[in-house]
Amino acid sequence: VVVIFRILIVAIVGETVYDDEQTMFVCNTLQPGCNQACYDQAFPISHIRYWVFQIIMVCTPSLCFITYSVHQSAKQRERRYSTVFLTLERDQDSMKREDSKKIKNTIVNGVLQNTENSTKEAEPDCLEVKEIPNPAIRTTKSKMRRQEGISRFYIIQVVFRNALEIGFLVGQYFLYGFNVPSMYECDRYPCIKEVECYVSRPTEKTVFLVFMFAVSGICVVLNLAELNHLGWRKIKMAVRGVQAKRKSIYEIRNKDLPRMSMPNFGRTQSSDSAYV
Repeated sequence: VVVIFRILIVAIVGETVYDDEQTMFVCNTLQPGCNQACYDQAFPISHIRYWVFQIIMVCTPSLCFITYSVHQSAKQRERRYSTVFLTLERDQDSMKREDSKKIKNTIVNGVLQNTENSTKEAEPDCLEVKEIPNPAIRTTKSKMRRQEGISRFYIIQVVFRNALEIGFLVGQYFLYGFNVPSMYECDRYPCIKEVECYVSRPTEKTVFLVFMFAVSGICVVLNLAELNHLGWRKIKMAVRGVQAKRKSIYEIRNKDLPRMSMPNFGRTQSSDSAYV
């Protein structure tokens, strides 16, 4: 919400305030190129361009998170549909096999005979036990993994967004400070001597600059409150989650390698024949 509010303020109010920023920046000299050099010294980057770049960079982690979550939801939906289709195909195949066994006929010496009874006599009188996988447990596990990945990515994007907010806030302070002066003293080349340059609407620009400082500070506080709400322990677990998974996979592989490399000391055919 704060980001959208900032976009509206910069787009609507900022354009009217900074419309004549360079044209009304006047120095008391007629030396060619002196005005442009002094303007570049006073404003290394325009306020509006700086804030637009800040908004784009701050919104990038959130857009990445939205893209990631939508992609994971689509993958989960595709997996669910694929499991349903595979189950239906298996059921249809098993039904076809059972029907073919029941209706199967043979011709012996030119006489049509039904093999249903013979198959029943040949089969032993026992129950066939099949292990049916439980799809609910599988879907629950996959959903938990997906939720863990999404929550981890959300925490990471909040941390990156807060770091970007703090970085742009510090950069804005070192570039402009909290005040836009009405007059700049400039001695930059190609100015022959020190000249005085005047800024248009300095008070209005100062108010707008302080307002953007306040909005950035509110964004930083909200991000810290969000991280506090998520819990610092969860954040540490999310950051260390990938490392723990890699470590566990590495330990499992190291345990399996000695078992695979051990020779088989069981009886061979030659030893069995020797006892005979």
